[in-house]
Amino acid sequence: MAPARAGAQAPASADPAVLLAAARPDAPLPSAGMDDLYLEAVINGTPTRTIARFRLHDGRLSATAGELRAVGIRTDGLRPDANGLIALDGIAGLRYTYEVRPQQVRFVLDDARRVPDVLTAHTRPRVPPTSGTGLVLNYDAYLQPTTPGGGGASLGVFSEQRVFHPGGVFSNSGVALAARGADRYTRLETSWAHSDPERLTTLRLGDTVTASLGWSRAVRLGGMQWQRNFDLRPDLVTYPLPLLGASAAVPTAVDLYVNNVRQFSGQVGGGPFVLNTTPAITGAGQAVIVVKDALGRDVVTSVPLYIDTGLLAAGLSDYAVEAGFLRNQYGMRSFDYARSPALSASLRHGLSGSLTLESHAEAARGLANLGAGMRVGLGQAGVASGAASLAQGGGATGAQGSLGYQYRAPEVSIDLQGTRTFGTYRDLASTAGAPFYRSLLRGTVSRPVGRTGSVAASYIDLSAPGSDRSRIVSLSYAALLGRDLSLSASAYQDLVDRRARGVLLTLSVALGNDTNAAASIGSDHGRAAATVSAVRTPDYGGGVGWQLQSSESGAQRRSLAQVNYRGRYGDAFAAVQEVDGHTGTALDMAGSLVLMDGAVLPGRRINDAFALVTTEDMADVPVTFENRLMGRTNARGHLLVPDLVAYENNRVAIDPLVLPVNARLAASSTTVAPADRSGVLVRFHVETFHGAQLRLVDAQGQPLPAGSHATLARTGARYPIGYDGLAFIDALETEDIVRVDDVDPPCAVRVEYPVDAEALPTLGPLRCMPKEMTP
Repeated sequence: MAPARAGAQAPASADPAVLLAAARPDAPLPSAGMDDLYLEAVINGTPTRTIARFRLHDGRLSATAGELRAVGIRTDGLRPDANGLIALDGIAGLRYTYEVRPQQVRFVLDDARRVPDVLTAHTRPRVPPTSGTGLVLNYDAYLQPTTPGGGGASLGVFSEQRVFHPGGVFSNSGVALAARGADRYTRLETSWAHSDPERLTTLRLGDTVTASLGWSRAVRLGGMQWQRNFDLRPDLVTYPLPLLGASAAVPTAVDLYVNNVRQFSGQVGGGPFVLNTTPAITGAGQAVIVVKDALGRDVVTSVPLYIDTGLLAAGLSDYAVEAGFLRNQYGMRSFDYARSPALSASLRHGLSGSLTLESHAEAARGLANLGAGMRVGLGQAGVASGAASLAQGGGATGAQGSLGYQYRAPEVSIDLQGTRTFGTYRDLASTAGAPFYRSLLRGTVSRPVGRTGSVAASYIDLSAPGSDRSRIVSLSYAALLGRDLSLSASAYQDLVDRRARGVLLTLSVALGNDTNAAASIGSDHGRAAATVSAVRTPDYGGGVGWQLQSSESGAQRRSLAQVNYRGRYGDAFAAVQEVDGHTGTALDMAGSLVLMDGAVLPGRRINDAFALVTTEDMADVPVTFENRLMGRTNARGHLLVPDLVAYENNRVAIDPLVLPVNARLAASSTTVAPADRSGVLVRFHVETFHGAQLRLVDAQGQPLPAGSHATLARTGARYPIGYDGLAFIDALETEDIVRVDDVDPPCAVRVEYPVDAEALPTLGPLRCMPKEMTP
């Protein structure tokens, strides 16, 4: 679009009476050569406040496709001429009038010809992810001085050493066990990972878990993994969204309700519009868009929805590639890997908004496995899926097929899945020793009952090599009986082994103050069981919790008493358990040590991202995370803030009201987005200054006039003088000269700032003398 003033040139020979008429193919404008017109576009009576360039030639107005789109006219299906122009009188659904005096072109458009306004829900700008440099040591120590079985004492310690840096994260974890005759350390995982938020990829070297699809299985291996990682952009919606739009006759407010819950409010101009928002539902629902008409009446548009997060948006791909050596006996041995390498690859691609294609391949010595599948959106009827795999290895061939169907709605939810293998089917998981099912059929149906209840029924039919077939049906019910009382009941029956049946009835009550009590009774395989318990959960900010439990199952009786403590530096609990008259005790402590910014700080266990807040040696400053008080800075001005969400906006702030009055703070809050499993240094630059209020008087002892200015001779900074000769100066040293040049006569005064002065003292009266020495 070429910007210009609205008073552009009109054709000299044009008849205004003709030009004011509506242009139609059967009544063209008179020929007047070729002229460029810069006109304001008015659509359906509403000014667009946009000036576009039009061409008048042989009595017809034309414009480029870009100019038309800029003023809100769709150009779908329109073909420009050799000069790149589109004649307005050849556009279906459009009429126009050229008005000379206001230099406007007034359009009358059908909604189908208008570019819809796009309304977007307000979101906070995304903060670029960052990572500091440091070391995290996580630990969880579990001590059993005595056991109910009478065994000796044992100590188990889980530990993780994690080094983070902008270039990636290195992590090593393991478990050390000290017991009578069984002291050992078992390494769990060692890896280095680097993520690229711009390309949405993660590269991991070392121990990893392969990606899997709904019809394939994951395995552990040591080697390399390169994958698409949508977690790096939490704001990115990867599944297809419905097009929510309507049309407004006049500028009006617009509201969006999804399943009777308002999820968007905004303003829209007249004409068609589209809501660029993500409905907060999964499955089937109803969207209702409400606008006002010209008479102020509500105009309601209903749009049926079905949202499935398992589908990929059209054109979006998700993939993972792994290569390495299969991990054996994880948790038991530290370095037990297969001798020959293995490969695994998975790919998902959104071919359209309703069709996602899937593929998976595996290879190892003596094994090749290849499969393909799809996930199909059925509109309001739910989602269907299917896959087939072929495997060859050990001189045998096998296959696997799976079918599935899901439907979720407020009225009912259905989940059906079936998998069956044929021949000698193998995959990497079976090579590593994991058993597989010969066939697995499962189905679940649930629906709400009343206002606060729900009922569910399920069926499972499974068979595996070397084991008996199981066919289990179950039924469950849950309901709120009041604000603080809930009831749940469940029962199951094995249709093959008729003796395998059970029933459980549980009643729970909320007692307030984060305390809950429950009682349950039931039976399993003909053995009666009953349990009573009470639990108080410690507050996230810190505190004490406890748990009491007593249960009886057949001839066995069990009692438990436990005290939990959650503090700023970690979590701990102590428990006493009695089983059939034998008593055991246990102690547990979990937390972390963080080395960062030249400090070592203890804290709670850090599983993901965190922030280290520094106020630069300013102690006892309150720090909040998303408006929750996290604690106060220590003597060196540090505070560890755990549980930040990686790659999300996290708001961290300090309370400036507790700072000394002579403290200067550039900002009291900031938003950070730490990288995965990394820490970010949040620095609040707090500086103190030597300031004082000076009471300045002249040689006769009268206050200097208000409106004059005091100048600090050392820096040249000027400060206004108020009533009673008061001036506040914020950069004093132990001795300074202050001049006042805009009084008659100009004067100067020597100011001595006391070393032991209070934060902002008042000094004076100070005589400003014309004869004083000045620099």
